[in-house]
Amino acid sequence: MRKIFICLFLVIVLIFINLVIKNPVGLYDEKYSIFIHRLPLEKYFVVDSVGFILGLRKFVSDIAWIQLLQYYGGSAPEEHCCFEGICFTEDVCHAEDYFEHITKIQPGKYKRFIDYCRRVVILDPLYSYVYFYGVGSLAWNLERPDEALELVDIGLRNLEFQKEDANSDYWELVKYQQAIYYKLGGKYLEMIDKLKEIVDAGKAPNMVKAILANLYKKYGRYEEALLIWEELLLSGDPEYVERAKKQILQLKKLIEQKI
Repeated sequence: MRKIFICLFLVIVLIFINLVIKNPVGLYDEKYSIFIHRLPLEKYFVVDSVGFILGLRKFVSDIAWIQLLQYYGGSAPEEHCCFEGICFTEDVCHAEDYFEHITKIQPGKYKRFIDYCRRVVILDPLYSYVYFYGVGSLAWNLERPDEALELVDIGLRNLEFQKEDANSDYWELVKYQQAIYYKLGGKYLEMIDKLKEIVDAGKAPNMVKAILANLYKKYGRYEEALLIWEELLLSGDPEYVERAKKQILQLKKLIEQKI
């Protein structure tokens, strides 16, 4: 009972700090030797703080991941369809290039996406999938490569202890970093080759696979794009099944025309 009262007291103190001085909390993580200067999303401050205090960080990080997906996949009432978390009005949904790689993103769209990613990996610094998903989304869907590199840096610091293992998530994240630098340098063919290396490694989110497939299609490499969409169809991922069916039909027609 005493422990519960102490925890409640600490939570009240944290709430007070959050309300009065805008969340300048500092936490030191001994397990990963990380000093956290502040939790990135004020509205989840209490929940996240409780996770730290009660040793429930992994549990809270799973909740944070779900909330990240809800944020990224959320749409306004007037929007009717989404692609990779980006939502469009109905007339755009029926455009021929709806499933193409997104390059015309509004600069302010999902502007706190990186904060949602940071929140998850502060709670669980070893949540590698969040780095892969977040970096891929920021670099190629939201067209914010600088923020993607910022998330890469966070991941490389947190996963640095894996450097000795050539097959570790640390080096997988380095590949994302290299692909982004190719993108920034206008070396798109090299970027595609690096993304292929990422996908072939078997750790890439389906979202990254779809990005590569769309790039293949853009550059006329229809057979390679088709293979990826067929794989996504077989994966049974509900976010990609219908999309894969449409892309497969389109790509088969393009291959026939090419012949």
